[in-house]
Amino acid sequence: MDRKKIIDLVKKQEKWRREECINLIASESVLSPLAEKYYVSDFEGRYNEHDEETHYQGTKYSFEIEEICNQIFRERFDTPFVDVRPISGAIANLIVFSAFLKPGDLLMSLGIQNGAHISSSRYGAAGIRGIKDVSMFFDFERMNINVEKTIELIKKVNPKLIVFGGSMILFPEPVKEIVEEIEEKIKVVYDAAHVFGLIYNKEFQEPLKEGAHVITSSTHKTFQGPQGGIIIGSKNLDEDWQKIKKTIFPGLLSNTHIHRFPALAITALEMNEFGKEYAKQVIKNAKTLAKCLYESGFDVLCPELGFTESHQVILNVKNFGGGKKVAEELEKNNIICNKMALPIDLPEDATKNPSGIRLGTQELTRWGMKEKEMEKIAEFFRRVLIEKENVKSEVIELKKEFNEIHYCFKSEN
Repeated sequence: MDRKKIIDLVKKQEKWRREECINLIASESVLSPLAEKYYVSDFEGRYNEHDEETHYQGTKYSFEIEEICNQIFRERFDTPFVDVRPISGAIANLIVFSAFLKPGDLLMSLGIQNGAHISSSRYGAAGIRGIKDVSMFFDFERMNINVEKTIELIKKVNPKLIVFGGSMILFPEPVKEIVEEIEEKIKVVYDAAHVFGLIYNKEFQEPLKEGAHVITSSTHKTFQGPQGGIIIGSKNLDEDWQKIKKTIFPGLLSNTHIHRFPALAITALEMNEFGKEYAKQVIKNAKTLAKCLYESGFDVLCPELGFTESHQVILNVKNFGGGKKVAEELEKNNIICNKMALPIDLPEDATKNPSGIRLGTQELTRWGMKEKEMEKIAEFFRRVLIEKENVKSEVIELKKEFNEIHYCFKSEN
């Protein structure tokens, strides 16, 4: 094995995924050219361990760029409590769980089959921490939490922490309605990883104003920055924020991958300037894609509710052989999406061949696609899955028309 193989793989990846594919993975996107340019720098090899004081020398610029990131988000969310050191959304969740809970404590979340991220379940970070989990009651017809039954369950089992948000999320969740009916001592976390770019631009919901104590998130899905995580606390968190900070360091993190902070700061400033238009178009594209797929004969969830209010579109493709089979067939045509468990699936089917697939419009929007292109993509779905055609060459030709990233700074000026 030599370096040529490695370089060749990188070139193949760049050409295939960036130039030739229609990417509908709801958890991915691309950096702007300016953010990507400053993703790799001397920061890449450096450390900046700190609590109130730094513990290394040579960190004056490292500390400053981290603080710039924090300040941009503080201003946006009107709170003094922001930390961008978590290296992923799952790690952000683990930090908050570890700060507020001890082994044996009870956490409540959506449940894997209803769209919760695995980190808030017994199979992920919560389970590794020894935290027990129980699922909320979920209304499959509305793809949202059943408020009345969930409030009853909360009062019955008395969890110490509740996690809203998740990996499958079509509509704003009833945070306010539930928080108003439960005890104040219960900590409320909103996992915003998927919809953070929409929340940042006030096009989805405002979890902190609705009663959440903490937002956890990744920074690379609808918020189109570098891969990483963030924790944002409500402005009255005070002593509880100190628990979170101590859990971050010296608790769980040492190397916080500070090379991503310049790209994160640039992305946040781009969001401040272009994000509102971007977020609105993401949702328009999702609604259009969903409607066109539905009219083409696909079982798109929640037609009576307008299909979606986020970047996501969920299809039940059980009649086409299941999510795994469908995602693989689409990949042969350079259309990239992922299988998705639905509430109707048994737990053993969730990771094998679940009933659903999940589509996201955030990256296609970033490339400049709009409603007209969503109609074309829905046609590709029909031809591949119903007509059994191969449309790979047409997908490549369509993507060639969209090779410039939008909603970002055009230069360094």
